[in-house]
Amino acid sequence: MRTVTFESLQADQAWMVVSDQLNQRNTLLSRSISKLEQQQQTLPIASRLMTLRYHLRQSLRRLTTESRQLPATTDQAAALNRQWCHIHELYFLLRQVDAELLNARDASESLNQWLESLESRVYKSALVHLN
Repeated sequence: MRTVTFESLQADQAWMVVSDQLNQRNTLLSRSISKLEQQQQTLPIASRLMTLRYHLRQSLRRLTTESRQLPATTDQAAALNRQWCHIHELYFLLRQVDAELLNARDASESLNQWLESLESRVYKSALVHLN
C-alpha cells in the first residue's frame, strides 16, 4: 500500500497541472495549425507548429512508456524523485511550446489577433512552484 505524504501530494498536484496545461497547448497548437493553413503565406509557420506538436506527442509517449516500464519500487523517495523528474521534463516541454507559440505570434499578425480573441486559461500561479 502506498503511503501518502505531503511531498507525494505536491508531486501529484504538479503532475495534474502540467498535464492539463500540455493538453491545453496541444489543443491550441491543433487549432492554430488549422488557422494558419487557411492562408498561403503562413504555411511555413503552420509547418513549424506541426513539427512542434509531433515532438510534443512523441515526448509524451516516450515519458509514458518509461514510466510504465520502470519496476515498482518500495523506496518511496526514489519513486517520488522519478515522478518529479518526469514533471520537470513535462514542464520543459510546456516552456518549449510556449516559446514557439510566441515566435509564431510574432511572425503572423493574423494568428496573433486570433489568439488574443481566445479565452485564456493559463494557471501561471499553479506553475510557479515547479521552477
